[in-house]
Amino acid sequence: MIATTENANSTTLEVVKQEKVPIEENFGKVYITQYESKSCLSNCISSLDNFDKKISQPLQKYEPNFFIEIIFLIFAKLFNTITVTLYLVFLLFYSIFFKKNSYIFIIVFIHVIIGVLITVTIKKIIGRERPLLIAKRYFYKVRTKEMMNSMPSGDSLQSANFAMMMILYFENNIKFLSLLFIPMSMTGRVFYCCHYWFDCIIGAFFGIFISFGCYFLINKFNLNKF
Repeated sequence: MIATTENANSTTLEVVKQEKVPIEENFGKVYITQYESKSCLSNCISSLDNFDKKISQPLQKYEPNFFIEIIFLIFAKLFNTITVTLYLVFLLFYSIFFKKNSYIFIIVFIHVIIGVLITVTIKKIIGRERPLLIAKRYFYKVRTKEMMNSMPSGDSLQSANFAMMMILYFENNIKFLSLLFIPMSMTGRVFYCCHYWFDCIIGAFFGIFISFGCYFLINKFNLNKF
């Protein structure tokens, strides 16, 4: 591969050697260049990115009437920063006045904070841009207020986080209905072009992972269930 280097006075050509990396196979060694391996990985990521954008477009282009969009608006707002904060405030009062201990609030607070830290960190590392608003929306500010990167979806992460907390900690017959929070939140976020589907799926995966991780640690230290 030939690289061009430009200086103030002259232009020179430098020959850059590609470093060959051995790869073990069943019938001997095959040598490929680092350039080729990186290109293959880049093509795979690009293909997945294009596929994700393609499957997200039908919902992102859908233009419902005002009343149907209100349903999508509720879905999109279920687990944003404001609503999650309100959930925490409610749980704080609930734990103080009804349970007479702070276990419920502390546990949920830990889940939420870990989720926020993971979301912000991965967004900065991956740096995937959010989709553009490509269809008419009555509540278009849902999208325009989003300033951070796209992957993973923090709302989807918190929806899965809360759903799994309901299943793992609460003991009632309807707790599995909380799983509906996950597809509802994901659908609302994709509809308003805040995310692509893969952003939401990966966010939900991290939410489930956080819930099980915290649940394991809480049981290890013998904290009481609600």
